[in-house]
Amino acid sequence: MPELVYALICSDLIIDKDSSSTSFIRTIEHAVVPAFPATLPPIYFASLWDLEGAGTTPFSIALDLVSPEGREITLGMQEITPTGTMLHKMNFQLPGLKVEGEGKHVLAVSVKADGDWETRARLPLYVFKSQEQ
Repeated sequence: MPELVYALICSDLIIDKDSSSTSFIRTIEHAVVPAFPATLPPIYFASLWDLEGAGTTPFSIALDLVSPEGREITLGMQEITPTGTMLHKMNFQLPGLKVEGEGKHVLAVSVKADGDWETRARLPLYVFKSQEQ
């Protein structure tokens, strides 16, 4: 089963072609919008997976946005076939996420290998309405 090493959300990322190292630009934990409903600016979801014990069986990774009320929307899904490498980077560029109200939204990262989906990380994304001055 693949193991999640890290997961984060940021405004931008840069991947060096020679070394494959990744630079994360402006990590994100909250957003402020003028009114609701709102569309957030594009963001990146970045993750690193340890495939050492994953074997050769394909597995899937899904990313869901969960509203403060518990509504889930699948933002992306990817099937991965292990190729013998120990690590796998998986990044999603997310266009403007639509939010209906204030509160703690969650980006939930799940993996499915041989059965049911299993949540591996829940990244909070707090959304606030700007205060009029």
